[in-house]
Amino acid sequence: MFTGLVPSTGTITDLTRSEAGLRIAVECPAIVARVQVGDSVAVHGICLTVASLDGGVLHFDAIPQTIERTTLGGWQRGKRVHLEPALRLGDPLGGHWVQGHVEGTAQVDSVDRTDGQWRVRIAVDSTAEQRWDDVICAQGSIAVDGVSLTIASCGSGFFEVALIPHTIHCTALGGLRAGDRVNLEADPLARLVARAVAQQLARR
Repeated sequence: MFTGLVPSTGTITDLTRSEAGLRIAVECPAIVARVQVGDSVAVHGICLTVASLDGGVLHFDAIPQTIERTTLGGWQRGKRVHLEPALRLGDPLGGHWVQGHVEGTAQVDSVDRTDGQWRVRIAVDSTAEQRWDDVICAQGSIAVDGVSLTIASCGSGFFEVALIPHTIHCTALGGLRAGDRVNLEADPLARLVARAVAQQLARR
């Protein structure tokens, strides 16, 4: 489990593709002392296992299913990614429950920086597997590239989030541009409630 409060960012130094998937190397000396081989780390919102450590570089393996469901397949060397080690007993929960199970990707529709306030609109398409309109509501929580954000407003097929200066400074979200794709994970509680309600309605 994670909180969506990203403590560090890292830089991708290598990507090695094979039939088994993708090996990702991420340089991030800041969190190396906090993790060991076998630990879970949310990498841009994707829960991955530390396969090996090499100085200040973490190595992860991603299987084809993960590559298909996330933005991972489009990553390049030099990309800045969010990194959050798994929550430990006693750690403060300041964001919301994040599992690192990315449910899909979405496209940034616009980034408005009017009067110094950053507002990002993200277009979402509901599918048979994921109905976003059922789990997105104003003032609710959502993880965008692993960052816990509050939904400022929403409508059919979109939602908006406001970025505060701290988030812009400490994460890579300040670099978002229209057309970029991001990883999304709905609030697990909202997802479970929506599923329970749908099951009850189906029985009627």
